[in-house]
Amino acid sequence: MPMGRTQPPSAEPRVDLLEVDPMLGKYAGSGRSGAFDWFFQRVSGVALLITLFLHFYVLHYATEGPVTYQKVMARLVSPTWKAIDVAFLVFAVYHAMNGFKMIVDDYIHSTNLRAVIVGALWVVSIVFFGLGLLTILTLEVKA
Repeated sequence: MPMGRTQPPSAEPRVDLLEVDPMLGKYAGSGRSGAFDWFFQRVSGVALLITLFLHFYVLHYATEGPVTYQKVMARLVSPTWKAIDVAFLVFAVYHAMNGFKMIVDDYIHSTNLRAVIVGALWVVSIVFFGLGLLTILTLEVKA
């Protein structure tokens, strides 16, 4: 036995954390701690900032001469920019939907009402994503 110990480790009193604070076990083992939502809210926020600064730089500093409709359209129809725009759309829709969902989770205590609101958020998010994707993928330069 280590020096200073008078009881074997199994005889030490155990503290039940749920008795100390019942909220500690609220998400225990449920997979719904919110850590994933919290983490990817930050990741999507950083991705939105990066694409915002990229957009700002390209539009205001990397374009020679005045910004014209033809220059903007030539950039927007390129596959690289379509990929960047789709990534921006994914991050923007996720960030917005997840932010609203976090607010609903925090302030709506009725399980049924929360399910209805989150379902409506999913519908709105899918519609906006679909419209955005359709716009990005079908964009063409009109002569």
